[in-house]
Amino acid sequence: MKITKIKADKNSIIIYADCDGKATVRESSPAVQGGMTYSFSGYEFKDGQAVLPRFSGEHDALYSRFTVYLGTERVEGQRYVSEISPDCAENDSPYPAHKYIKAINASPGMQKKMFNVEQGRPDVSLPGLMTLIPDDDTLEFEREGKKYYFRGAPVRQLDEYMKAYGHSTFILLNSSKGFGNRGEMALLDMCLHPKYDEENPNALISAFNMRSEDGVAIYAAFVEFLVSRYTRSDGKYGRAAGAIIGNEIDQQGIWGNAGDMTCAEYISEYSAAMRLAWQIGRKYCSHFRVYISLTNNWSIATPGSPLRFYTAKECIEQLAKQTAEQGDFDWHVAYHPYPENLFWPDFWHDRAAFFSVNTPHISFRNMEVLEAFLSQKRFLYNGEPRRIVFSEQGFNSMNGPLERHSELDGEAGVVLAYMKARNMKTVDMFTHHSSVDNPGEFGLNLGLIRHNGEPKPDYYAFMAMDTEKESEYVAKARARIGEDLFDYLLHPEITDVPKDENDSLTNSILTNTN
Repeated sequence: MKITKIKADKNSIIIYADCDGKATVRESSPAVQGGMTYSFSGYEFKDGQAVLPRFSGEHDALYSRFTVYLGTERVEGQRYVSEISPDCAENDSPYPAHKYIKAINASPGMQKKMFNVEQGRPDVSLPGLMTLIPDDDTLEFEREGKKYYFRGAPVRQLDEYMKAYGHSTFILLNSSKGFGNRGEMALLDMCLHPKYDEENPNALISAFNMRSEDGVAIYAAFVEFLVSRYTRSDGKYGRAAGAIIGNEIDQQGIWGNAGDMTCAEYISEYSAAMRLAWQIGRKYCSHFRVYISLTNNWSIATPGSPLRFYTAKECIEQLAKQTAEQGDFDWHVAYHPYPENLFWPDFWHDRAAFFSVNTPHISFRNMEVLEAFLSQKRFLYNGEPRRIVFSEQGFNSMNGPLERHSELDGEAGVVLAYMKARNMKTVDMFTHHSSVDNPGEFGLNLGLIRHNGEPKPDYYAFMAMDTEKESEYVAKARARIGEDLFDYLLHPEITDVPKDENDSLTNSILTNTN
């Protein structure tokens, strides 16, 4: 006997198995280390199915882990709901069809004045938004019979941001250092990962705490508040299309710290956070997407401990392996294809960005490798490829005598990179990071606008794309990069995507639709 699928509809959880007969089903919390048991009951599988009630009072079994026993043996196979009937969601509209892939993370005022793009990408931090100390300006939110509180001022700021864009994709963060955190220790003790190396000044963000019941509950309330508010059919507070879980988790020692773990161990907890966000998202919105966040370090890791720094390639492979075993869901990929050296914007000169699935880096130069890699049958979801958002990338402009030279490289670079991303068949978003230079960003000037408010050359190039001015900037970019090199990089060939006799992948699978 093997569990082949677990599905949820409006009132039931249906467990599918490859045989019939009496069995015992244990329903427990999704907390990764054990988790409390909600129920332990006998069920009969008929025609390969056992039907369980979805709701028990305020409790929703949609998020539970299911373990099935036949006699004295535990049955192998899937353990989580991996299919949710679309009619469960109030908002059953398809994923938004954006006219352009162009996106920015800019304030509402700057978006209206200088960008006017369709897609936004706000950073939202749990400790910056939530509180355990209600006051006259907190918003109360109830989940599974418990009350949670959200700070009024940052929620209103997020409302304003969300309404400035057609749709936005959140980056969900868990930071005790900045991002609006007020140092509320009772909250941090719940939401920060138990192994977060808080004393390490380089550990800027914690992983979400999926180990304790309190940690799972506060994270779930955080996600459900956002999803319920920003996927409403009427768009009252703005519209969210999905959520990126954490930031650059292949560098978890910095951006999603959970202490020392192997990549497999880390992904087992990270995938639990992804899955829970997906389940919550699909409860409210049938097109809601979740993404893994990765750097440009593809098959080499950032120097440091191998228990804190992984390769992006290994993270994807572990995520695919583990979710396939426990119940696959349609996770997607948020990638940051910066130049291999973030200080030098001329990515066409990158030396470790090859047109191979084993390339050390995936930068703007070879960003098509990611799509080719994900086109393998082992990564498809229901026969369809995972979608890609390029959620953070940009072009540094230097200070000093090379300032003008680097800005012109950035101008050419944004044209070629945008055209390459637009040519790809599974890309839904190209987010320039950031709108304005940030003086605290590790010595980098990655904005389209200088500190003093003056637009850089790449601002005008970015804004020209998909307009009647595009051809003018394409001509300038080809002249700066070199026409032959520009044209070659615009349509490179990746020849070493692994195939086997069962892989009948054709270009018809890769369609330029979302």
